[in-house]
Amino acid sequence: MIDYAEKRDFLRMPIDCELSFSVDGSTKQYQGNVINLSSKGILFTSSEKFESGTTLQIVLTPSNSTTAPMEAEVVVARVSSNEVLFEIACEIREIKA
Repeated sequence: MIDYAEKRDFLRMPIDCELSFSVDGSTKQYQGNVINLSSKGILFTSSEKFESGTTLQIVLTPSNSTTAPMEAEVVVARVSSNEVLFEIACEIREIKA
């Protein structure tokens, strides 16, 4: 029997929606797709690679038009590649109203 205990403080919720983002202080916009979201972090894919520690401004646009977009400031925690896209894991620093 495998005994597994979740060690995360917040569960990840799988989400399939679009994301637009920019590097803090820049007006250049990038596009991505969200993989999952928690109250403290987000994982998304992008064709662009960013270094750990980079601050991004994100706008998550739900596929359900009755749900408002979420704007947040995030910091890149890690980046991995599957040879086609980069998976970018970020810590959410601030959710904007």
